[in-house]
Amino acid sequence: MVPSVFDYLLERPGFWSVGRSSDVVISTRARLARNMPSIPFPGSMSEHETGLLRSVAHRFFEQSTLANLSYIELQGLDTVDRRFLRERNIITYEMEAGDSSFVIFDNDERFEIFVNEEDHFRVQAMRPGLQAHECYEEANRVEDELNRFVSFAFSEELGFLTASPANLGTGLRASSMVHLPSLTALKRMTDVTAAIAERGFLIRSTLGDEQKSVGGMYVVCNRASLGVSEVDIVEALDTVVAMIVEEENRARDDWCANYRQQLEDRVWRSYGLLRYSRSIGFLEAIANLANIRLGTILSIVKDIDLGAIHELMVRIQYAHLQKHFGAAFTGEGECDAFRAQYIRDQFN
Repeated sequence: MVPSVFDYLLERPGFWSVGRSSDVVISTRARLARNMPSIPFPGSMSEHETGLLRSVAHRFFEQSTLANLSYIELQGLDTVDRRFLRERNIITYEMEAGDSSFVIFDNDERFEIFVNEEDHFRVQAMRPGLQAHECYEEANRVEDELNRFVSFAFSEELGFLTASPANLGTGLRASSMVHLPSLTALKRMTDVTAAIAERGFLIRSTLGDEQKSVGGMYVVCNRASLGVSEVDIVEALDTVVAMIVEEENRARDDWCANYRQQLEDRVWRSYGLLRYSRSIGFLEAIANLANIRLGTILSIVKDIDLGAIHELMVRIQYAHLQKHFGAAFTGEGECDAFRAQYIRDQFN
């Protein structure tokens, strides 16, 4: 079963297409953390207790009314398959590195259930663009179905009990990935960070480190889930991200009006590098694709589709390239050469 699932996923366009406010918002995610009341949190579980969790997950997979599902135990996968699933957001870094986790996911990548990660269950739903309510509704629908098979640890005072205190309460983490090249270039991110912190949200870079973003890519998410309702968190994310979209668009107008030549030079340099490069690392490729993404949105580049750029950002990752070329890379250097070839093929 597993090879056919991987082949199917490799051919799919995935969740990174185009949605509402996609000029700024790449994707939105809702994740619900849930735990069984009768066994310890993952990390402190015995082999028998892990078996109980496995049996619940397998029974859900076999008997749930949700259709088109796949069930994979990470212990049975090699490193390339694990990395592929992580690159696709079907599992997490923690699951990739471990041996005792499982995942149940919709084959059309509408939702995933992480089993035995930090919590016993984490239900995740992702959508392109700004679709906070749609993500939450999907995650909530799946969580309701899961609740038919297992009860959840809950306290009248603290809400849903979770491994991390930050997730107590609703257990909801709602986030959006945003592309803020203009706010970054014009050094306005400090004001944005302060403004959303006042509303209970934080923003961090998706690649690189906390001080420097690669390509102006960031994730915005709620800081806590205790003392507020799930609907309040979702509506707040919608409001905060809409504010960020407005600020980024204002910054783009300023950049175009005052530094048009420098902006166009930045975009076309990236275009030339990606079109003709013979070797390129992942972070460098993402930074340059982000420039072309901005150039496409601002009509500087007119022959590249926004959805195609989003797809490239996923398909140029290490395991995706190995599966695409049917190659076993000997290291990052060989991967960089295949990545450059793949990008050239797409551009030409």
